[in-house]
Amino acid sequence: MIKKLVTVLTGSLLIGAVLTGCSGGGSSQSNGEKGTGEALKPKEPVTLTWFNAQGFPLILEETDILETLKKKYPHITLNIVNRGKGSEYADLIAMGTLPDIIYESAAFTTSRVMMNGLHYDMQELVKKHGFNLSSIEPNVLAQTQSQNSESKLYGLPFTMNKYALFYNKDVFDRFGVAYPKDGMTWDDTYELSKKMTRVDGSDTFQGFAAQPNNIMLNNQLSIGPLHPKEDKATINNDGHKLLYENLRRFFDLPNASIVPLGDFSKGTIAMMVNSHPSIVGAARANTQLNWDVVAVPSLKERPNIGFKPATLALFVTQTSKHKDEAFEVVSYMLSEEMQMILAKNGLGTPLKSDAVRKSTGQDVPEWQGKNVNALYFYPDAPPTEPRASHLTDVGVDFGASFANMVKDKTDVNTALRSFEEQINQAIETAKAAKAK
Repeated sequence: MIKKLVTVLTGSLLIGAVLTGCSGGGSSQSNGEKGTGEALKPKEPVTLTWFNAQGFPLILEETDILETLKKKYPHITLNIVNRGKGSEYADLIAMGTLPDIIYESAAFTTSRVMMNGLHYDMQELVKKHGFNLSSIEPNVLAQTQSQNSESKLYGLPFTMNKYALFYNKDVFDRFGVAYPKDGMTWDDTYELSKKMTRVDGSDTFQGFAAQPNNIMLNNQLSIGPLHPKEDKATINNDGHKLLYENLRRFFDLPNASIVPLGDFSKGTIAMMVNSHPSIVGAARANTQLNWDVVAVPSLKERPNIGFKPATLALFVTQTSKHKDEAFEVVSYMLSEEMQMILAKNGLGTPLKSDAVRKSTGQDVPEWQGKNVNALYFYPDAPPTEPRASHLTDVGVDFGASFANMVKDKTDVNTALRSFEEQINQAIETAKAAKAK
């Protein structure tokens, strides 16, 4: 359904956030300011369509985002369209309601933004408006650009889902085991998981949980499942073998299983790797949950590196008739002032700014007293090598592959070989369908 806001001063700005699976920004007074001088005369009113392409909109209420935006650009009105039934990409195109700005996961740059012909290289707009790209964490910006092989600037990172290791303090207290700490390796986490995997009376506790698909897609080795220059999979290799074996051992422990991320709220999981929006959902589902957070474990083969950025970006579209005004909104949304508001409301930031990072969750009750610095403890892993845009794009579900391996007790080599064959078959099927 399309929801229109009469002006940016009234109503609430709806900004989508992924709840499954995307670091801080140097202050730059030029961001949100035009690089060229303009006569101080009233500007013509402009209405911009902002397409929130996320399935789960987050309403930012009781903030001064709208008031701040209105003061900055009083001539701009936002028409907010939330993705849903009747308002998918195809629906908007068919109705002629083409967006000026898209809020979308950077991972869907090719399959959604580019496939619908809405991509636009914003390099010239960056120069024209004096936007300071150096305010953005380099690997976060690179991750957004890496979604196309030409490294065009189709999107600018706007918000992020930060991964970390969340733990249940009550479970650790029950067994007298010291809490996890920042800087642990996966080996450290495994040893701790063995201690916390227990049956105590009628209660069964799982030491560790995670969704394999999230860990593999955002892996710390920066490797991808598809070949960057050929239409084939690259799964059956040493890198993915290391990742599979590293995670597999946790689920070979007694009573361990792959559970929904929301199960952390049940109070029987000691530790879980999860994104920070999802853990807030678990805390709200169980207000008695006594939890905290430390940095995601690091690989000894690649120490002191976090996951690849899980980034949500803003795209000024090729079809927009008001690209300058759209970019003014985008650049101001990436100013330290606006990012501070978003961070206080619990959204991850792509900026380098320590001040913005440290403000994370200040206005969110569930984050009070938590170790929010853990979300930015390690630098993000660099992006996977970009894949040539002419190659066939297919979905890769590590979750199903990994779950079948664990359930059937298949060895890792066999599982990877089988998974690679499945992906290659999917590529051939997609190519054949496209050729018809």
